[in-house]
Amino acid sequence: MDFQHLKRFFIVLMAVLLAGCTPGGDSSAAPDDEPASSNTELEQPPTIQKAADYLGLAYYSGENINPVLSTSHMNRILSEALYEGLFYLDNKFQPQPMLCQSWEGDGITFKFQLQQGITFWSGEELTAEDVVYTLKTAQSNETSPYFSRLADAQSIFADGQYTVGITLSSANMDFIKLLDIPIFRRGSENDSFADGTGAYRPAYEEGEWYLAPYENWHGGAVSAFSRIDLIETLRSDAIINSFETGDISLIRTERISANPVNISGSVDLHQTPTTNLHYIGFACGAGPFSLPQARQGVSAAIARANICNIAFQSFADAAVAPVNPQPDPAVGSVAADRDTALAAFAQANISDTNGDGVLEYDNFSGNRVRFAPSILVNNENAFKVSAAQQIADCLLAVGIPATVDAVPFEEYTARLLAGTFDMYYGETRMMPDFDLRSLVCTGGLLNYGRYSNFETDNQVQNARAVGTAEAKQALYTQLINETPIAPIAFIRDQVVVRSGLITGFNPSPYWLFHGVAGWRQE
Repeated sequence: MDFQHLKRFFIVLMAVLLAGCTPGGDSSAAPDDEPASSNTELEQPPTIQKAADYLGLAYYSGENINPVLSTSHMNRILSEALYEGLFYLDNKFQPQPMLCQSWEGDGITFKFQLQQGITFWSGEELTAEDVVYTLKTAQSNETSPYFSRLADAQSIFADGQYTVGITLSSANMDFIKLLDIPIFRRGSENDSFADGTGAYRPAYEEGEWYLAPYENWHGGAVSAFSRIDLIETLRSDAIINSFETGDISLIRTERISANPVNISGSVDLHQTPTTNLHYIGFACGAGPFSLPQARQGVSAAIARANICNIAFQSFADAAVAPVNPQPDPAVGSVAADRDTALAAFAQANISDTNGDGVLEYDNFSGNRVRFAPSILVNNENAFKVSAAQQIADCLLAVGIPATVDAVPFEEYTARLLAGTFDMYYGETRMMPDFDLRSLVCTGGLLNYGRYSNFETDNQVQNARAVGTAEAKQALYTQLINETPIAPIAFIRDQVVVRSGLITGFNPSPYWLFHGVAGWRQE
């Protein structure tokens, strides 16, 4: 394998699929390893009785806590208590102001006006220089969880004390959806805890770190939990054990993954939407799936709601467009439609001509052959294998005896890169602006099916540049007509809280401390 293929394979491992399909980070780093056992169940309530006002969070002390440089997944929730971005994203992935008071932009050049009078825990006032420094730090460090958010940022600069300017290399009116990047004070990046503006601040007493409410927080007084204990944790599986004992009170888990954690017992469960898209990809370069009608037929045959309820255990939202939530008005139905599927196949000259109940198509030799494609899937994720089998069952119902080709991850990725598949079951965690360029545009890194259409490329670029509802609706209509991929669902994450601990808990996708000023202890 030459260097370019090695490089591409590495990128796939790091960015394409999530959980069982590909690591979300450095799989060699022990603190970020997934739990070693699969299907872990918390069947018992906490075995150690804690005070009613006790709240504990996981804390990995093997790194300084910096919101854009920390790589340990275990410190993510902790960071959400400490730091804030220019915006936060609500449950519809719409940006809401946090440190930013107002903004303006034409898709290329943006100006962000900061709220004045916001202070860090140190007492220093937040300025544009702090924001610029944070964003440039994230942009210049490939290991930062926010590195890709700023890939199109050509220049980031301060325009006065409270104004931040950003110029992009290509137009994107949804760029502000990427600016929930948490901000720290310039010059504090090497502190044990970088200086932040969040509702809680770090405190040190008797050799231990804990969190205390920040008395000058711009969001108002925090009355719940005068102390949040930080529980030293070395591995992700230790988080589960600490939750069982009651030491840790709040966790976020991926329910639909290769190593799922099934929570039961005395806990409160909350679901949060994600940008994690499951979809079917096609070999668009040749054969039956080179025709959009054949791809449309497959998409129309899929019973997405059933897959969400059965294979995904109701931890998913059905999707026909690659955006969460689905566009309004809808551009397609999530229900299976046999008549629509058969009509689309007929337009691709795929039909049952001999009366045996199986559809056929014309091969390159001009002969009619059975239409029996396979679905390539990673066998290390039982949820995906189950979903792929449900899709195969849907296709069988319209006369297509599809098979599921479940293979180990290394073979799966190798075949994706080589294009040796009919269909494949894919997963990708998109950025919050739902950028489709790598997935469906000509030459895109994740475009394994070699789909290429000049009009689709133009529609993707236009929707990004213009940003209007009309431009986006036109793009989604084009995607429905072309079906370069068939979206299945967006997976939901789960947040687990010790039962009866918090009232008013209303987590947003990337900020579990959303609404913390309104929290009450039960």
